[in-house]
Parts: sequence; C-alpha cells; structure tokens
Amino acid sequence: MMPLPLAGLFLVVALAVGLWARFGRLAATRMRLLLAFSGAFLLAVTISHMLPEVYERGGHHIGTWLLGGFLLQLVLEYSSRGIEHGHIHVRHGHDATALLPWGTLLSLCLHSFVEGIPFGDPSVGAETAFVAGVLLHKLPMAIALATLLRGSGTDTRWSVVALVLFATAAPAGILTGGAIGGELGAAMLVRALAVALGMLLHISTTIIFEATPEHRFDARRSAAVLVGLVLGALSSHAGH
Repeated sequence: MMPLPLAGLFLVVALAVGLWARFGRLAATRMRLLLAFSGAFLLAVTISHMLPEVYERGGHHIGTWLLGGFLLQLVLEYSSRGIEHGHIHVRHGHDATALLPWGTLLSLCLHSFVEGIPFGDPSVGAETAFVAGVLLHKLPMAIALATLLRGSGTDTRWSVVALVLFATAAPAGILTGGAIGGELGAAMLVRALAVALGMLLHISTTIIFEATPEHRFDARRSAAVLVGLVLGALSSHAGH
C-alpha cells in the first residue's frame, strides 16, 4: 500500500478505537486477551518474515540498528510506564490539564512516529501481515491510553486532543518516510525498519512473558498467544 492511504488507515483505526474506548467500556479480560493475541501475532510475523528480510536488505551490520531499537523502547518506557504492553497507572487529582499524562503521551507518539517511518517504503507497506500486526499492536495502545485518560479524570476536550495527537503520530512517520528518496533514503528506511523491529521485539516479547503473570497458567491467554503465533507464522508465509 502506498504511504498516503496507509497513513489514513493508521489514523482512522487508532482514532476510532481510542475514542470508542474513551467513551465506552472494554472488559479487562478482553483487553488482556487482545494484548496476548496481538503480541504473539506481531512476534511471529517479525521473527518469521521481517527479520530475514531486513537482514537480506541491510546486511549483517543491521543488527546494530535492531539492538538500538530494542534499547530505544526500553528508554521510552521510563516515560510511558509500559502502556505499550497494557500497563495502566492512573493518577487522580483536580486539574484536568495536569492529569493529562503528557510524558506518557509524548513517549507513545515518539514510539508511533519511529514505528511509522519504514512504512514510507511501499515495499514495507505491501507486507500485509506486517501491516496487520502493527495495526493490531495499535489497538491495545489506543485502548490503554483512553482508559488512562478516563480513569485519571481528564476532561473530554483534553482527552480528544490526546487521542488525536496519538493517532496522527504514526501517519506523520509514514509520510516522513515516504518523503525520503534516493539511494541514501532507501538505506535510511532499511535502518528505520530495523529500529522499528527492535522496538516491536521488545514489546511483543514483554506482552507474551506477561501473559502468565507470576508463572500461573491462564488457559484463555495461553490460547490467545498460541493462536496469535500460529496465525502470524501462517500469514507471513502466505505470500511466498
């Protein structure tokens, strides 16, 4: 898919789900199942398809950029407090603007922007399974942000502002990536893809590890992980 339509798709999905979660309700159990499935699906697509591709295109030195993305996500989580993989820490108070989690929002937007850049390459946008995996990853992020906004008492106006900013971050990254041209630009997009994959590896593995908190077996969440892994592996090979 070309960058502009793909940017529109990311915008609509993230904003629609975020607004629905802000003004509606989602059972915590369903949220955990969605997290487990999306994390497993994304991990399977990343390992079975996208990692071999990025090494083929970038050479063995691309591993440095993968590690950089992994570490970048580790740093971002100091501000986001793990909202990318479902952690929600609600603050209560009286000033609605102060309650808006600006640090969390900035971290999520930066994550989404960096994640969106490689999709400026039409060949990456054509990877349907990878697009689906990242979109699935966006759903619990939008839901978690909306839940945080609602739980902390942030008023409607500032909640909508926060959700719009979050929803536009990935499209901004996609359009930025699409504006990069030439041979140097192509090399930069491969490195951006490696960084994004490093970030996604961090998030998806964390989600799966947290699918069995305190090592207690949860049949439904384990089943969601298994289904996500199988579907992700099958979908990533469907085009070959």
